[in-house]
Amino acid sequence: MRRSTLLTRALGTCVLAATATAMALVYVRSTKPAPRLDLVATLAAAVVLTAAWALACRSAPPLTAPTPASPAPARDAATPPIPSRLPALTRDFGRATGTVLILLAPVTLARLAMRGSDLFGAILYLLVIVITYKAVRALSKATSQRGDRAKLRVLIKDAAEGEVYAIRVRAGRPLHLRYHERGDGPGKLRTTYDNCLALFDARGREVPLIADRAELARAGAVLADSEGWLLFALRHKLIEEMQPAAFVADRDGTTLLGLTPPDSSYRTATATAQKPLPTSRDRATRPVPRVAKFRLPVHGQIAAGALVAALLYLPMVLIDRSELSGLIAYPLALLAGAALATGVLRGVGETMDCLLKDTEWSVREEWDPEIV
Repeated sequence: MRRSTLLTRALGTCVLAATATAMALVYVRSTKPAPRLDLVATLAAAVVLTAAWALACRSAPPLTAPTPASPAPARDAATPPIPSRLPALTRDFGRATGTVLILLAPVTLARLAMRGSDLFGAILYLLVIVITYKAVRALSKATSQRGDRAKLRVLIKDAAEGEVYAIRVRAGRPLHLRYHERGDGPGKLRTTYDNCLALFDARGREVPLIADRAELARAGAVLADSEGWLLFALRHKLIEEMQPAAFVADRDGTTLLGLTPPDSSYRTATATAQKPLPTSRDRATRPVPRVAKFRLPVHGQIAAGALVAALLYLPMVLIDRSELSGLIAYPLALLAGAALATGVLRGVGETMDCLLKDTEWSVREEWDPEIV
């Protein structure tokens, strides 16, 4: 993994801006006949910026655990206080923007393929809009973290108000759990996956801290084998199911916010931590460092699909609508959409493999007792 730098973030933003501009220009009515050189120039800029972003990400400094500025304290040294100011919840606007642009691409291709007052084109365009809208709604519902973020805000507020439950833990490696169970059909096996940061209390009991997979990979690079506080909400009994928790490393205050199963939370918060502990405003915290997002197996395939799609719709940009038949334009738009979808699906399919290679994970296999 490589650290996120000002250059990687700036180039990534420029890539998204150039892509969004190229898509927006499709809806701008031009008074000049084809070729639409403004569209071609914007697409070319997006390609060049993507290559520059990839190069900047590949040359960024690696993400490693911070080196202490002073020798490690003795074991009997004072334990760092519990911080009252936990890192604010953040959103990955780059990934969200990229996802929105990909979802809107079919609509843009359908609009570009329309031939003037073509009735078939208008019906097709409206159909694509409806399908895209439903896809956006379904994806938004499936990936919504509103409930999880609301729970984490309770913990953040409790810490700010002065008291939380907390225990001392040691961070292990990120854990990739594969759970095998009976599948839907005869002789079929279904495997589900879970990911967490394994934390261990003074008695060696494991407390899993569940967070976003990409954040867990980053945490594994900087938090593994470090000691710190594991914080639980003071109002944990007013929260159903998964409980909010935060691991704060002693070394530099790096903090991972996440969720933990109720049995772990109630057991540690009510048994090990007999009473709430005060928090201190003198302790600083920081979020897990961000990384440069480019991964060749993921973004390379997405970029390849987007490039093929752009080449396929070039004729619709370079040839005037009155001269390019719909019998050519619509198949080109369909092929462009298929190329983009193929690249995206293949790239997304490589995400977990890339995360597993980013840092050292502990892999655990578990089986349903009924099939063992």
